[in-house]
Amino acid sequence: MALAAADGRGGPVNVRLRRLPLWPLMAAGTVTGFVGGFFIGCVLGALLAWFSGAVLDWHRQLGFTLGVTEALLPLGDQIGILQTINDFWWLVVPAAGLAVGILSAVVGTLAGGLAAAVFNRFSSGVWLEVEVPRREEAAPRAVVREVPESPRRAG
Repeated sequence: MALAAADGRGGPVNVRLRRLPLWPLMAAGTVTGFVGGFFIGCVLGALLAWFSGAVLDWHRQLGFTLGVTEALLPLGDQIGILQTINDFWWLVVPAAGLAVGILSAVVGTLAGGLAAAVFNRFSSGVWLEVEVPRREEAAPRAVVREVPESPRRAG
């Protein structure tokens, strides 16, 4: 197989990958962790904003029907925080997404580094089949376009 690639014909070649690079695996873990964490954090932020609005409506309804002050109801001391979360839901949702995303990115970075370290320590490598292009395919082609001259205007 290696002979086919050496004489310029191209084709598949078997290659043994002895070690995995650390930094690309850590970067992949970071990106994967951040994207998943950002999505989950945004969903949790939306649930938090919805829950705060539901609790505020429940407080209003109980306060009206029972005639009890809001301070005596459950979560009565947190009315101000719940009102702020409900009013600024458009900031709460992405802020929760960023917070959970950053935390997940750190965990993903560590997981990617751990995966590379475990593979490099305990594995004897992995065999890959790589497609080698032909020589005429591998050579870059020069593309020259003729640009028509635009007439100049007297100004």
